[in-house]
Amino acid sequence: MLSKPLSRDEVERLHPARPALRETDLQVSFQSVVTPPKPGVRVFPPPVQGTVLQRPDRAAVSDALRDAAKRFGAGLADLSEDQLKKLGGEIAERLARVSRIRTHGTQGFLPDHLPFKPILPQLEEHRRMRPFIGPRVWQCFDRLKPGEFQATTIFPPDQRYLFDDTSFPWCATGRVDTGGGGWGSGCLVGPRHLLCASHMMTWNPDNTVNEVTFTPSYFDGNAPFGNAGIIHWYAYRKVVGPTLSVADTEEDYVCLVLDQRLGDLCGWMGTRGYDTGWNGLTDWDHIGYPGDLSGGTRPSFQGSISIDSTIGPTADEYLAERADVWPGQSGGPFFAWFGNDPWPSVVGVQSAQNSSTNSAGGGNDIPIMVNQARNDFA
Repeated sequence: MLSKPLSRDEVERLHPARPALRETDLQVSFQSVVTPPKPGVRVFPPPVQGTVLQRPDRAAVSDALRDAAKRFGAGLADLSEDQLKKLGGEIAERLARVSRIRTHGTQGFLPDHLPFKPILPQLEEHRRMRPFIGPRVWQCFDRLKPGEFQATTIFPPDQRYLFDDTSFPWCATGRVDTGGGGWGSGCLVGPRHLLCASHMMTWNPDNTVNEVTFTPSYFDGNAPFGNAGIIHWYAYRKVVGPTLSVADTEEDYVCLVLDQRLGDLCGWMGTRGYDTGWNGLTDWDHIGYPGDLSGGTRPSFQGSISIDSTIGPTADEYLAERADVWPGQSGGPFFAWFGNDPWPSVVGVQSAQNSSTNSAGGGNDIPIMVNQARNDFA
């Protein structure tokens, strides 16, 4: 079993907060605006191509077979005993490489020019506000007949609160705008690599997605680290809502490649595969942009969450939890701290909910996908 995530007390004891260590000459930049050739002409950014990945175990075997066919000049049935032995060794080596990435995950990055505050993020007192969209507005309880109920996903008492902290690691999370007024949540897991939910994408019939903009530490329209568009994406499954199956949720995550290295400015989180031995531990945190607290304009934090159970194989898992979530928090990370890593690691992203449980897409193949994207786009 993998090492256990740290408790909140252990995080604050092993990782003391510190101020920024130096100034930086890195510049904040924003996504370029597409300008029309003349007045009255609508111009939209072109759809973005991506890669639907094979499951890693299957890909390791198929890649080895393809390489062997090129090298030996023969099909599998025509290989000699020595050639088959070499092929078996290559397949075992590739599978071992996949297993190592699943076990150790991908590393995060803590920039020296940012303050480090693993203590819980806070909101300045003068920015506090009452939620302006409540369940009665969204669900029209007054219209329900006697004996009828409306499912909610806030399990009283609501543990979420808004924050405006721009220190690391909180600044590695942000708002994901998907066009048409839609938005979700996500976090950086590489210098230009964003992890969020597959169902947030606008999937086109030709396997492209429409424009996506990521703004780390978005707050009331404020963008202290700028923003970026995307140039590529990686996913195991194109998930399309609004209704999701268990199989959809298990693979409801996507890694987007940004057109700018925002991670150099605000750092990024690591990733790890989820271990079922962690079921029941209350060491997980979640950040997202809920529609009910501030109309998706401010990030919310909830800590001490338990992932209660899982469904599916370890490669891709449905993570059942009872975090308090609302539309807009989709794609937001579930993360914890491990050992001496000066960054938290993500094990899943918020996917779906019903009246009894909420769920995140997770599993050991998240690090494989992130590693692929980081190798292809440095």
